[in-house]
Amino acid sequence: MNKKVLGTILGIGTLATLGLGATTAHAAETINNGTNTGDVQINGTLGQSNTDPEAPINEGSNQWINVTLDTATIFYNTAGSTTIESPDYDITNNSGRPVSVVATGITQTNSVDISSISSLAVNLNRNDGGASSTASLVTDGTTGVTGATSLVLANNVGQIASTDEAATDSSTVTNNAATFQYDGTLSSALSETIAPTFTMTLTFAAQSWE
Repeated sequence: MNKKVLGTILGIGTLATLGLGATTAHAAETINNGTNTGDVQINGTLGQSNTDPEAPINEGSNQWINVTLDTATIFYNTAGSTTIESPDYDITNNSGRPVSVVATGITQTNSVDISSISSLAVNLNRNDGGASSTASLVTDGTTGVTGATSLVLANNVGQIASTDEAATDSSTVTNNAATFQYDGTLSSALSETIAPTFTMTLTFAAQSWE
């Protein structure tokens, strides 16, 4: 399966990667009593990794987003059945901040008749079993995301809040990753094979610790 590190994912195969940036600590001083100059200290941090929870990157910035996921996915149905199913696919948050994920768009990319699809949904389940989310992608042959809920993935050391204890061994962390899969139903069993294709848009958001 194809896996890529990304900033914002557009669908089951399109992605963009965000860069890094830095911020400085805030301090204030009043210039007064006839003084007309002020000295400002500048502390630069270049090439900072967004996998470091201590990185001086703005809270909530998209520059925190560092996610690996499967981008080539399928769903299927067998002859005589009306049940749609799929394999499990993976999403992992590599960032130093928690990141939320939610399905925000679905577009059919070919002209196959999908009127037989009564329902198609994507389901996400965090690997620690602590959270899940879902979104409907097709309803009665019409595409459109409805009922979407977001899923928060912990940072790469298992923290969802800054006060959570950080794991000393990242290989033991499970709440920073999730599986996703598709399920649904057909209005009736098909007598001929059809092969609709779609692009699903997932939107990621870095979770602020401030």
